[in-house]
Amino acid sequence: MTTNSVTPGFSKAILHILPALDVQLDANLYQQIQKFPSEGRLPMALQDALWQALTDLNDNELGLKIALSLKPDSYDMLGYLLFSCPTLGDAVDSLIAYSALIGEGGKFSKSHSKNGWKVTFDAFFSTPTAIRIEAVLACVACGAKWISGAPIKPKVVAFTHSQQGNIASYRAIFGDAELLFNTNENYLIYHDDDWQLQQRNVNQAVQQQMQSLAEQQLKQLQPQSYVDKVSAILLKQPNLKREQISNLLAVSERHLNRKLAEKGYSFKKLSDEVRCELAKKLIRQGSANQAHLALYFGYVDESAFAKAFKRWTGVGFKEYKKTLENE
Repeated sequence: MTTNSVTPGFSKAILHILPALDVQLDANLYQQIQKFPSEGRLPMALQDALWQALTDLNDNELGLKIALSLKPDSYDMLGYLLFSCPTLGDAVDSLIAYSALIGEGGKFSKSHSKNGWKVTFDAFFSTPTAIRIEAVLACVACGAKWISGAPIKPKVVAFTHSQQGNIASYRAIFGDAELLFNTNENYLIYHDDDWQLQQRNVNQAVQQQMQSLAEQQLKQLQPQSYVDKVSAILLKQPNLKREQISNLLAVSERHLNRKLAEKGYSFKKLSDEVRCELAKKLIRQGSANQAHLALYFGYVDESAFAKAFKRWTGVGFKEYKKTLENE
């Protein structure tokens, strides 16, 4: 399976501003992150370790503080692409299109209703989530101001976790937006007028250059082996069967079986491995029960999923959840 990774730019930017926040990290962790070149990829596990270390400091407002301290020049190439967009709407489209460059930590999506434009962040990481999610949404809110060239604020900001810090700290970033906690999704809603607001000049040549670089990097990230290709598909659609995936890859099932066998995998072994890790991640996030997971993974009923889960992990669903509660 492919190793989850992220662009090192965001993590390195955080390391850069921590001294100004009077935050000191373990030197070994700092050196591990810094050794990765800007044009390389940082293992997702290492970014998880960074956020775990930040969470262990017991400063519930640290995610918001980090977002306030970051500046437009703190980000890497994708950041420059977003800031070269003429409007918030254009930037969100680019964010969604090139989110794979950021990494496997989560994905962004957008939708529209009478309330305005909704930008949703679906977090995939299973280790510390609260201040991490707040940092992400706060960075989006700060970025919206830089992109539009105006002090726009979201109408609504929603978090799946409980309130972490003082309301005043949230207000410093999100203004008078309606703040919602313990919701089903993490999102921001912007007024239609703010979505297309443009109060600064944009160099189209620079934007096109940034898009070209993003396309090149995206192609380099595309999974090469059939193990990686199948894993990538199953992570997004874990209910798919071998026939459906072979059709998506435009190869026969026999060819797919042969390519997987070359890497020591059968389709069943690989799909079980991917589904097991994905199930454990969703359980850790507390976002799904056994019935939801059975439906999500395409099992006929809860009983069939329960048997599969015990085969994957060696323990039953309830027993696995209980071990998490005792961690």
